Amino acid sequence: MMTATMIQQGRILDYVDGPIVVEANGGDGRRYLCDLLDEQDEGAVFLVVPVTDEQVAQLNAGRSCMRRMMEVAGQEEWYISAPQWDFREPFTIERQAGPISESPDLCGEGYMLTGAWDDDE
Repeated sequence: MMTATMIQQGRILDYVDGPIVVEANGGDGRRYLCDLLDEQDEGAVFLVVPVTDEQVAQLNAGRSCMRRMMEVAGQEEWYISAPQWDFREPFTIERQAGPISESPDLCGEGYMLTGAWDDDE
């Protein structure tokens, strides 16, 4: 059974004509990394994994490949966002079954955050 969780956008880590990598926060204090999959009329759809502070720091500093980090972070659990998303409002993510490594939605090998944003931005 798939379960849904509500999270709220935090920092935008990469932006090209709109947010493509976003850090989000859950009501329980957990952090999530959201990678843009698709833009639809209803909103953006993201692949989402729970992350630690260290994983976000490594990615934001350009020291970690996004795909490999998501495979490690999403090994136990991963999500897809519900398409009706407004960045100002909390949004729903739905837990997915099976290993994230088998998802066709993972970004390509070698994607790094170049010119990663400072914590103050």
